[in-house]
Amino acid sequence: MNMKKKLLHILLLSAVLINATSCKKYLDINSDPDTPQQPDVSSVFPAMLAAIPRGTQYDARYVSKYIQNFAQNAAGNAWDVHGHQNYPNPSDVGGDIWRQCYYGLGANLNYIIDNGKRKGQWDYVGAAYALKAMIFQMCTDEYGEIIYTEAFKENTSMFKYDDQQVVYKGIDSLCKLALFYLQRTDLSPSNSLLVRGDYIYDGSNAKWIKFVNGLLAKNFHRMTNKSSYMADSVIYYVDRSFANTQDDFVVPFDATKNDDSNFFGTYRDNLSSFRQTKMIVQLLDGTTFTGSTAGINRDPRLRHMLCASNDTTNGNGGYYALEPGLADPNTLNKRVAAPFGDSLYANPSASRFDPSRGKYLFRDKAVSPVMTYSELQFMKAEAAYRKAGGPDATAYQAYLNGINGHFDFINRAVYPRSNVPIYNTTIISAAQRTAYLASGNVKQNAAALTLTDIMLQKYIALWGWGFTETWVDMRRYHYTDLDPVTGQPVYKGFIVPTAIPATNNGKLATRIRPRYNSEYVWNLDELIRIGGTAADYHTKEMWFSLP
Repeated sequence: MNMKKKLLHILLLSAVLINATSCKKYLDINSDPDTPQQPDVSSVFPAMLAAIPRGTQYDARYVSKYIQNFAQNAAGNAWDVHGHQNYPNPSDVGGDIWRQCYYGLGANLNYIIDNGKRKGQWDYVGAAYALKAMIFQMCTDEYGEIIYTEAFKENTSMFKYDDQQVVYKGIDSLCKLALFYLQRTDLSPSNSLLVRGDYIYDGSNAKWIKFVNGLLAKNFHRMTNKSSYMADSVIYYVDRSFANTQDDFVVPFDATKNDDSNFFGTYRDNLSSFRQTKMIVQLLDGTTFTGSTAGINRDPRLRHMLCASNDTTNGNGGYYALEPGLADPNTLNKRVAAPFGDSLYANPSASRFDPSRGKYLFRDKAVSPVMTYSELQFMKAEAAYRKAGGPDATAYQAYLNGINGHFDFINRAVYPRSNVPIYNTTIISAAQRTAYLASGNVKQNAAALTLTDIMLQKYIALWGWGFTETWVDMRRYHYTDLDPVTGQPVYKGFIVPTAIPATNNGKLATRIRPRYNSEYVWNLDELIRIGGTAADYHTKEMWFSLP
């Protein structure tokens, strides 16, 4: 044996001996306190809260165009006209809620649940079940058939897709489990302090219970087109949910680095090419509700939510807007402003943290709402209206509560983690609110209330954050369904794009394809089974909107 081979033999033998006799000492990282393999759930839970906007705000770039919250500042954008990334295009566009459901929150929530049960940390277990129900609801509402019964199944790379009715029942069960654990009082006092990891509600079980009741109201309310729809259940759960704006579920941002800054803020620069649409401008400037932009008909929320162009002499204060799929027809100082501020056409502080720049929810340190009191009140108003077969006192009061709740949402001065207020300089005054409530924008008695009034006021309250919820609503009404009272579309002001792609066969989008990098790479057989490779799969109607 030559010297090189002899030396190699000695080294290999030494390695084997070390491995055989000193495995624990050299290789067992589980014993290293600096690299814990079983972290306490209180250190895992904050990351789950921070992960929510990663899904909702990323996918909002596309869903927001389907529902005409925004449009691109140039003609020809595929999402503006209800196009989609068709298979086999290898793109994860529109796949972030999917990613968060199965990756970002996914098994991490299972970890919190399993470890929390072992340690008697029932409050964490209940809150984790609540988040699990929330993300599965968002996921199925965006993609339709999803993986549920086999989700997180080990030792497999292919998973069965479940129909929505199975997923909806599963979400109901997850909510019931959440309530069960959140209501337990036999907590382990040394281990179970939800306040350690909960920066939404500061460990308040009572508020988490309200949040779960809101999730149940949503789950029941999705099925308004079905004979099995239970309006009473919607009303029941809304009444046990948020009592006011202080109960709102909002995710705050520290805005100290990229990953803890608002995705919609100026620093991360993701909305510079987005523009307000005619639908939202005309809802707020008086056009849709009253047919006039006279000052008396203008909504005081307009200056807080939208951005004026340089021109302010055109009769509506310079609030111009785009139609989906079309270029800005205006020039010079009449161009449609960017979402970050009046008379702005570019990002005022990209790559530089500046909490003072931006507007409404489009600031580095503005919260990202997940569920609000206002939203739930409009849900109750619609449920009560449907239950009564027309307007009634309960529906009308909830409708007014929803409007006032959104005014309170804008006027709210204090948010978690010192996040900035979203009102523009000064709050909406009591006099401005009173004048608006007495104007032609708001029905003055219960008998005059219509579904259109409820749904359009809900649209305003959800604009800029409640993208999935609004998309669910629009699909329940098939975008253009008529109000039985007015004979006009419920979503008055919604513009059917003139350049719908040929692959849509004349239909508007109703779903987004599952995430490419996991599903079309590993689970293609299942996607073929449910029709997920068809060019018009994104126009296949969802189960929840069918009769």
